[in-house]
Amino acid sequence: MNDFLLEITCDPKREEEMIGRLFLTRSTGSTSDDLGPTTLITAYFESAADRDDAAAFFADVDVRASEREPVDWLEQYQQLLQPIFIGQSFVVAPDARLIPPDTHRYALVIPQEQAFGTGSHETTALCIELLETLDLTRGRGLDVGSGSGILALAMLRLGAAKAIAFDNDTDAYGALRDNRARNGVEPSRMPLFIGGVGALRGGRFDVVTMNIIPEVILPLLPNVVTHVAGTLILSGILLQKRSDVIEGCPLPLVAERERGEWWAGMFSSTSS
Repeated sequence: MNDFLLEITCDPKREEEMIGRLFLTRSTGSTSDDLGPTTLITAYFESAADRDDAAAFFADVDVRASEREPVDWLEQYQQLLQPIFIGQSFVVAPDARLIPPDTHRYALVIPQEQAFGTGSHETTALCIELLETLDLTRGRGLDVGSGSGILALAMLRLGAAKAIAFDNDTDAYGALRDNRARNGVEPSRMPLFIGGVGALRGGRFDVVTMNIIPEVILPLLPNVVTHVAGTLILSGILLQKRSDVIEGCPLPLVAERERGEWWAGMFSSTSS
């Protein structure tokens, strides 16, 4: 369905007045452009009738009615984005079309509209870089507080046989499900659920990731470590909180990375 537009040209001093008049119409929104001696206000309507009815409120200024195909601003924004190269093995992009066709890296497609972790944040990148150092072949992974599921997907790309992803935010389920599908992962390889760590009951995993914040991580650690049969990666931690997390984790620290103000640590249940 097309957008129906009413373009209103007026003196810049009357811009607020014109926008005020739009509140009396069925306009769904408007934009303003400074054209120097004049201001152009573009008002949007869902139908030609609504637009034409609104024109009556602007008889004392220049108006022009038009229509056009709706602009997908999100798609245009994503077209401007560049793929993100993480560590030695990964490239992450919001659209598969942005993945370089000749890349030998593992590709992950994670749309930018999701506020659950897209790989652009240092804490996610640190987790992935630490995952790269592990041999996950045929392993079992668990991502606590998965958000977009990017870390569980990274585990699978690195050879894990299965990676469970869960979050306690109900809004995350749609992102997890959609990202699993758009990255071609069978549901049986990446089970999803919404809930807390207690819902796991049994089960131990070769690698467990938690990219949250220390205030959430620390209270969960006593329960989480019972599920760690190999490696635990903790991220989402500011450098000044590093000592608190190391002291609060029952497992020994075996590796760590930092970038900017962020820190991530790798802990092992099998180290001597």
